[in-house]
Amino acid sequence: MIDHNAELSVGMQQMGSEQERVNALFDAGSAYWTDVYTDHDVFGVIYRQRRDIALGLVDELSLPKASRILEAGCGAGLTTVALAGRGYTIDAIDSVPAMIDLTRQHASQSGFAGSVRAEVGDVHSLRFQDKSFDLIVAMGVTPWLHDLRSALEEIVRVVKPGGYVLLSADNKYRLHHLLDPLLNPAVVPLKESVKRFLESMGIRKPSTAARPRMYSVAEFIDYIQSAGLVEMKRRMFGFGPFSILNRKILPDPMGVRIHQKLQKYADLGYPIFRSTGSQYIVLAQKMIAGSHSSV
Repeated sequence: MIDHNAELSVGMQQMGSEQERVNALFDAGSAYWTDVYTDHDVFGVIYRQRRDIALGLVDELSLPKASRILEAGCGAGLTTVALAGRGYTIDAIDSVPAMIDLTRQHASQSGFAGSVRAEVGDVHSLRFQDKSFDLIVAMGVTPWLHDLRSALEEIVRVVKPGGYVLLSADNKYRLHHLLDPLLNPAVVPLKESVKRFLESMGIRKPSTAARPRMYSVAEFIDYIQSAGLVEMKRRMFGFGPFSILNRKILPDPMGVRIHQKLQKYADLGYPIFRSTGSQYIVLAQKMIAGSHSSV
């Protein structure tokens, strides 16, 4: 006889330990999420591009300044501060206290302490009432969620009908992984099977590191549609750093130039490049019953 309560308890423990690993990863590297936006390597360029795309999409919405905005997974708070600089009042949450400290610090240093309410929070269980927000922004959050479906349900619960959700995801079929035999998605299941076998034999220690989840565009759109959102716009971006056998092979200046060239092809809709960036951003809307999109 199956003990479903025991199974649920084990599942909750696994999710809790997974969240703890994610929190530990970001707590240890909290300063990185300030510095990366000024770095000149490929990662720095891509993260600045992600922020610029997100802010550009928010600007296109032309939301009234009285609109309520939530940034879920605010990190160091740089996007939060940029939104506050546009005249909005922002609720910002992150599961890592060090990130909340940085967000408050950056808001204060920028003169927007009165426009930013930053608190520790979990996107899987939001402490806000139903239909509270006109816009929810979650950049770099979905790769680290242990339950994407429940997090999306919470996001949809607290966004108003007709309100917007802006999400980024890590692309399963990114070009630089497709070209690297150790990172190619077709090889990953075999690698995972070998690792589990070696761990079961005691030859390899089980990994305790948090690892990001990646989604194909089709998978991710299915998730948001199942949650009650309708996709409005999508932007694919980010190429590199390129590697062979998981080792970077290009110096940063060359990697940045190649990224910029391939990004132009992606923006123009060239086959392959339009679907193989490292990340993508989706703007979605919670529809009002019987209405059509206004974007």
